[in-house]
Amino acid sequence: MALYFLIFAALAIFSTFEIYGLKQAESKNIFILFCLVLFIMSFIRWESGTDWETYYAAFNQSIEWGTENEFEWGFARINEFVKIFFDNYTILLFVLGAILFFFQSKAILRLSPYPVTSLLLLWCTTFGNIFFVRQSIATAILFYAVRYIEEKKLVKFLTMIAIATLFHRTSILFVLAWWIYSLKIRPSLMMIFIFISLLLSAIISKLMGNLGAIAGGVVQQKMEAYLDSSNDTFGTEASLVQIIIKGFANKIFIFGISLFFMLRLEKKGIVFREYLNLYLVGIVIYFSTISISIAFVRLSYVYDMMLILLVPIILKSIDQRYARFALFFVFLCYAGLRLYISLVGGYYDLYVPFKTIYNT
Repeated sequence: MALYFLIFAALAIFSTFEIYGLKQAESKNIFILFCLVLFIMSFIRWESGTDWETYYAAFNQSIEWGTENEFEWGFARINEFVKIFFDNYTILLFVLGAILFFFQSKAILRLSPYPVTSLLLLWCTTFGNIFFVRQSIATAILFYAVRYIEEKKLVKFLTMIAIATLFHRTSILFVLAWWIYSLKIRPSLMMIFIFISLLLSAIISKLMGNLGAIAGGVVQQKMEAYLDSSNDTFGTEASLVQIIIKGFANKIFIFGISLFFMLRLEKKGIVFREYLNLYLVGIVIYFSTISISIAFVRLSYVYDMMLILLVPIILKSIDQRYARFALFFVFLCYAGLRLYISLVGGYYDLYVPFKTIYNT
């Protein structure tokens, strides 16, 4: 676990320098250095991260072109190419990691005023995507596509979505971001949307449970098994209510602070409301679908990434040094807590120790 918090500490130190006047070129160089470190970690890992066995088994089965499997076309073809010509899983991780970190790093440099701080938040929420899966790659591509929404380049935006679908088919739904991005949603309406999504989650869970009880027998057993499996994939023994409460505290904390700054930043002409719109969609998707299946909750991942833009923009907008430091400290505590929960929240053995090709 020490390795994870060592990286956290290093990113936190340089983030502190960044928000207190580090030159843009220096910040960029530090950011690139950390990205290289995380990129290397992403392909030298071994038996680490979720879904390792599934992806490793799929790679070993990719012995010829067009091998039938459950994966999307692009991901499957890359697997087959590396298997046929190199037969080395580390090389596959290298290729896929290169795709992910190219788009992820370019997007952060393009969209965030404090790239190192954004990377700190990304590390604490998703381990910087070093334990990537198909959707992680697709999410990085879609995150990069946000720049084309800003530039109003629809063709390029759709092209990026098309590329992302080669890795995860649900990426097609991000097309909605083109219209959601520029909406002028009132704060009160935003909160109503969140309340409705919470209500829907409770109603759906209760409804499915009641339907199973009414039908009885095999139907009830299958319904209960479905609810258990759909809500146990977080790797914890927490109940649905506990998961919702944790999710609410986690997401509403950032949303509430962002909402407080939104109008002030909008008056300054700073792009912020647009990112908050997308983050709101992630919250609504999360709470509306969590009682149905984690597969649907994953649709919120790319929207959740707006978090790493919202926080740096807020910090950048605060002129008073002491106030900026105080809020940065609050965000730092929040990020550290997120990292700790990610480590001990149910998948501890998949992350600790961090296994590599050198100690297998």
